[in-house]
Amino acid sequence: MRLSNIFNLRHIVFAAIVLFAAIAAWETLIYWRHQHMVFVDGKQLFAQSNATTVSDFLKELKITLDDDDIVEPDLMGPLPRRGMVRIIRVAGKKERTEEELPPELIWRKQYTSNLRPIELQKEIRKKRISDSFTIYYDSAVHNQKIISTRTIKKTVFQLALIGAGGKIEKTYDLNSCKKMRMVATAYYPGDPLAWGDGTVTFLGQKMRRGIIAVDPNVIPLHTRLYVPGYGYGFAGDTGNKIKGKRVDLGVNNKAEEKPFMHKRVTVYILEKADSW
Repeated sequence: MRLSNIFNLRHIVFAAIVLFAAIAAWETLIYWRHQHMVFVDGKQLFAQSNATTVSDFLKELKITLDDDDIVEPDLMGPLPRRGMVRIIRVAGKKERTEEELPPELIWRKQYTSNLRPIELQKEIRKKRISDSFTIYYDSAVHNQKIISTRTIKKTVFQLALIGAGGKIEKTYDLNSCKKMRMVATAYYPGDPLAWGDGTVTFLGQKMRRGIIAVDPNVIPLHTRLYVPGYGYGFAGDTGNKIKGKRVDLGVNNKAEEKPFMHKRVTVYILEKADSW
């Protein structure tokens, strides 16, 4: 083959390569000029479009907008070349928050006359309630405005059981406990009117102040009780005449019996327990 022919062939091949590269570069340029990205609802979407405005582009993608949504760049502006369109979902919501404030102890008093030491407490519980309007951008808090704030106060009476070392073992909210209006009588160890010999209870415990005879159909045995004016008690006995809404309060002697005879009392039902 003559050298001139080889030379011409090389030129042709080189020209073909240059032409191919130019076409590829032009197509790549066209592709990227029409390639756009949308960031919406936590996702990145890529799409090609010949749309001229952001609005038309979003319509092509069938992306719906709410009235308060923010579009960047402007919805009616030109679609940026190889730029990103960002949609921020905007939502407003009225909200209410409740915050428990530290309780304020008004008074406390311990009693040791019945079965075990207890402490009565009076405290003020406070709750702060705030109403606000919160604006969310893509589910994240963007702005919050407090509309109103108020504090609710509640007086609470509590009974605390005192355990070893003077530590509070358990606390009962008397406001929340079930309570019953009942007729009370009283009995004492050796009481001649008491069932049996009056010294041993139905549960086999030694009779003492704080033991309360109940009708098990009304108050189950093994129930911790509290009777204002009498104190802490434990349902540990029964009686032939203790039926319905009747209780027989265990006291120390005949002198303590009289104030409770046929007296209407409020009985707070604390809980069932294996022991007092």
